[in-house]
Amino acid sequence: MGPPRTPLRTLASQLSPPKIWPAADGAWQIRLPLPWTLASVNVFLFKRGDGYLLLDSGIRTDESLQSLEASLATVGAGWGSIREILVSHLHPDHIGAAAELRRRCAAPVRMPFGEAELVRPLGPDRKYFAEAAAFLLDHGVPVEHVEQMRRSAAAGSHTSERIDVDGGIADGERIEFDGGTLEAIPAPGHSPSQLCFYCREQKVLFSTDAILPTVTPNIGVHWFYQDDPLGDYFQTLSALHRLEVERVVPSHGRPFEGHREWIENTRQHHRNRCDSIAETLDSEPKNAYAIAGQVWGEDRNLLDRRFAMAESLSHLHYMALEGRVSRVLVAGVTHWTRP
Repeated sequence: MGPPRTPLRTLASQLSPPKIWPAADGAWQIRLPLPWTLASVNVFLFKRGDGYLLLDSGIRTDESLQSLEASLATVGAGWGSIREILVSHLHPDHIGAAAELRRRCAAPVRMPFGEAELVRPLGPDRKYFAEAAAFLLDHGVPVEHVEQMRRSAAAGSHTSERIDVDGGIADGERIEFDGGTLEAIPAPGHSPSQLCFYCREQKVLFSTDAILPTVTPNIGVHWFYQDDPLGDYFQTLSALHRLEVERVVPSHGRPFEGHREWIENTRQHHRNRCDSIAETLDSEPKNAYAIAGQVWGEDRNLLDRRFAMAESLSHLHYMALEGRVSRVLVAGVTHWTRP
């Protein structure tokens, strides 16, 4: 007979301190670390019969996985207790560790149908960052900045593993757990097919990145999402406004109340942002990278400038549909002007 085994709870607590709190009856919020300016992301654990459902995964780093293991142990769970893994949307802090968790838990991974193709392993005919680079150049990002962004993206690619998921999550799908039913609510805008999850019995909204307590999520145009993200987001806000919600549990920050007031303030924020972007368009057409620098400032790191450009584009696309701005090509680069 070998030495006594270290209990899971003790082993996990030696790895990384748990950060887990009740979010609703039968549900917990787990805070996982991120190595970025945004320092943490929340994932969610739901009791379901003799096992658990996990919503979102965090990124694929030792620190994040150890913190998740320690948090699971506080409720008596381990990797083998996870019966299913759901992913709300394609961003790395939500899907990055899903493939690794599938290996550890032997649990299927599902995510929105509309984004599953975007996270699949790249085939031999596709190069990492190539589509993004072409998109950035088309909107005025200098070649040297694109190259710096490419190097930065490559350096951080280890935090998110591409995955062939095991199935989709349908809009409106109802997912049972011990505290009630989670209804998958379509919430595009921050990503093409993001989902929120609403527990009608407890009037709790697991808002993922659609509603955050102190900031508006980034609503941007990217190479994979070039239609009307801001218009999509306004529709998302209208749908969430109709829900009876007593508690919002977000993917970043603490739970809070008052989702309808938050929604009205956020709608006004984006209207004001449209106005401030339109004011930059004077006599000469401007590309989105220049507009973002004027509105948000150029004294930011390149990742922030990239997100600012994406956000500028979402407002420009929205205003173009309203007829407030027009796009023109200048030396092969997309520029914007007032009609």
